[in-house]
Amino acid sequence: MATYLFYDTIRLNASAGGVLNVSEVLLQSMRGLPDDRVQPVSERHPRLYAAARRLKISRFLLDTLLYNVHLALGWLHGERVFSLFPNYFLPFSLLAPFGRHRDSIVVVHDVQYKSYPQYFTPQKRLWLDWNLHRVARSAADVVFISRSSQADFERHFARCEHAAVIFNPVDAGAGTAGSDSADRSPTSGGRYLIAAYHYYPHKNFEGILKLFVRMKRQGLVDYLDITGNGAAEVERMVSAMAPAFRASVRHRGLVSRKELLRLYRGATAFVSLSTFEGFNLSAAEAATLGVPLLLSDLPVHRELFAGYAFFVGNEFCGLGGIERYLAEHERARPAWSLSRACTPGAVAARYCTLKRGGASLAQATP
Repeated sequence: MATYLFYDTIRLNASAGGVLNVSEVLLQSMRGLPDDRVQPVSERHPRLYAAARRLKISRFLLDTLLYNVHLALGWLHGERVFSLFPNYFLPFSLLAPFGRHRDSIVVVHDVQYKSYPQYFTPQKRLWLDWNLHRVARSAADVVFISRSSQADFERHFARCEHAAVIFNPVDAGAGTAGSDSADRSPTSGGRYLIAAYHYYPHKNFEGILKLFVRMKRQGLVDYLDITGNGAAEVERMVSAMAPAFRASVRHRGLVSRKELLRLYRGATAFVSLSTFEGFNLSAAEAATLGVPLLLSDLPVHRELFAGYAFFVGNEFCGLGGIERYLAEHERARPAWSLSRACTPGAVAARYCTLKRGGASLAQATP
């Protein structure tokens, strides 16, 4: 039985967003495995973690302190503890300069800042550059959440010595596409598109609004429902729309998990026209529930959803293809091919194979 220390210090970063959600699901699913012991640092060191939260101490400082403490204790007591860092940061250590973090797993979600440097301060870009160069040179098991994300990383940094692709865990409730609990009968209040993610510039809400207007004019949908943060930004864009369409855009804000799953299931389609994604967890949640997907034509969307989604090439594409796709999807009710591989339990098991004796990285890669 292996022992893993999960650095859930990412909880100290309130703006972590989707990365934090993925980290929470991964932690809980790994803790449910019978063959390994997984403990978050917030539980192993509750007082220190509470003090860091109260005093607003950087998670990077706390990670560095705890990693070195456990490295020293491991040497003293002969205990082998593996460390899992859920978001790109490998703590600096003078205690293991030659091990180069061989006892560690680090997750690299994406390198969005390389594509959109204008959204990051110069200091943040330098910090990310330094850390990701260290990750590339380390002997840690580096997990990428898609092959597209790995290829993007390798365009800017060296190829990692121990790299694996493990898709994000997708927790879409107990129901799956085609089950009674995932019934997609229309909800009262009309047909709607669902855009379930926080506002960021790369999410391309302007494009979503334009597509919605065209689909509403064609009689394909009645409403656009949006969840997450960013109501003010969306309202600014909606105010520039024609009056006939403004009332048809409903920003619901942050909703409960139960309500979000209900909105997914009742939607005519999930829509995401992002200009950048490392995985697109919201789209994966909707696909797991059997909801049609209207997606921007990105490499990662092709990688994950080819054969399931409809890819919107540009804002001038005809709506005939979308109409046929929605009708065929309603008739055939296809299943997303990666839904089983992305279940939290399956993903957790792949992470544990990385440090299991004799396991190859090919076994951990879907």
